[in-house]
Amino acid sequence: MRTTNKFLIILSVLILTAQPLMATAETLSSTNYTIENPSVDGGGERSSSTNYNEQDSIGGSNDSVSNSTNYKVFPGFEQHAYPGVPGQPTLVNTGGTLYNALDFVIHTGGNQTDTTYAIAISNDDFVTTNYIQADDTVGSSPVWQTYTAWGSGSGQRVTGLIANTAYKIKVKARYAVDTETAYSITASASTGGPTLTLSFAGVNSGTTIAGATTTITSGANTVSYGSLVPNVTAIAAQTLTVSTNATGGYTTTLQQDGDLRNNNSDSISPVSGSNASPAAWPTSITNGYFGYHTTDSALCTGTSARFSSNDTYAAATTSPAEVACSTTAATNEQTSIVYKLEVGTQQDAGTYQNTITYVTTAQF
Repeated sequence: MRTTNKFLIILSVLILTAQPLMATAETLSSTNYTIENPSVDGGGERSSSTNYNEQDSIGGSNDSVSNSTNYKVFPGFEQHAYPGVPGQPTLVNTGGTLYNALDFVIHTGGNQTDTTYAIAISNDDFVTTNYIQADDTVGSSPVWQTYTAWGSGSGQRVTGLIANTAYKIKVKARYAVDTETAYSITASASTGGPTLTLSFAGVNSGTTIAGATTTITSGANTVSYGSLVPNVTAIAAQTLTVSTNATGGYTTTLQQDGDLRNNNSDSISPVSGSNASPAAWPTSITNGYFGYHTTDSALCTGTSARFSSNDTYAAATTSPAEVACSTTAATNEQTSIVYKLEVGTQQDAGTYQNTITYVTTAQF
């Protein structure tokens, strides 16, 4: 009998399955940052927070670079171009005379020409931060401009500041909205106080001013003509000097308390010319005339050059009239006032006098 052996062959198949899991790593940190629970994924997703956003990207292996003078594009993983922190700016009170302004120059720190910069400014060590605006005033929002727009190496002047106050500025840079740098080192300077000084000086006899030669020596506060000779002109002058750091300049006016008069209430008449329209000195004088001329030939009101012609005179009145001015800050700016007096044979005898007042107002 033949015996048949049967074998049962059992094939075992091991099927392995894998569920993709996100790879994690330990917390990354240094003295400057901490990254909690970092992860690695397939890329292409946007990461963001209130302080940044970052778009992941994956590129190919092509190692060529596209670029021009204004940009450079790398293949593969996205590479941002972050500007460097700008250099310390310059902030100065030019001449030490600025009361509501300071001059600044920013320094690029070597950044490329299309980098833009914002300038923070504060008078309380950045407890409160404002920003220099495009028109060089101060505002609450940052304004981004290129180095060229901020005045390049010449810089610009920030205005609208508080007098007698210390200010600090600092600068940050960016290429795009997500590439903003930290601030530079600060620079500081202080505004001064408003200043206005006015002084008077007498003029010696024999001095020629605006075509007239003085016949007497005047003092800083007095003009004494002495005894007059009929139909002989007597000429005196005073020089006033003004200095001010007022950005709007200044105006000096002249007025009298009344005509030249004696104790009997007799008076010497003013000339017919006015401050608005000076006139030549009169002829054939029988009683008397008194008038003034200013050497400021570019006044700020009315016809600016109305006193530009020599030997033209205006009547002093009890209302203030402009005799000197400037539209900008002034340093030792001088103006001479020439006083001319002549009496005729019919002028009553006596000692005549009046008071002339100058008022200088600065436009701060």
